[in-house]
This record gives sequence, C-alpha cells and structure tokens, in this order.
Amino acid sequence: MSPITAERDEYITIIAPTANEAMAQFKARGLDVQGYAIAGRIGRHQFTLVGGEDAQELFSGAGMIAATFSRRVAG
Repeated sequence: MSPITAERDEYITIIAPTANEAMAQFKARGLDVQGYAIAGRIGRHQFTLVGGEDAQELFSGAGMIAATFSRRVAG
C-alpha cells in the first residue's frame, strides 16, 4: 500500500496592461520552472478591493489583463 500524500493548489495571478506583459512577467519570474501553468483564459477584468464596508476600484476602474497560474504542491 502506498502512502497517501495530501496535495493542494497554489495560485498566482499577474495583472498587467496587456497579455504580452503578463506572459513576459510569468517567464521573468521563472514561474514555468517552478511548475506553474496557466489555469484558465487570460482576459480583461475590472478589479475592486473590498474590506469590511469599504470598496475601492483598483487601477482607476480601467480594465487590466489578469492571467492566473496554478501548481500542485504537497500540502
């Protein structure tokens, strides 16, 4: 019988003005070498930071590209 190892997902999201800049940052940070892969579609998002009763639009409400990457690690 083999031992059961718990794994969990780790995520990193890079926010950039363009998809090319997001992917360049992915390579520059060596995320591919660290085992990260794209988790879904890259797309333009608007971001809001919420804390308690307060909400603040980030990036002055301008749409930014979000690229999320994930990897499995021992948990």
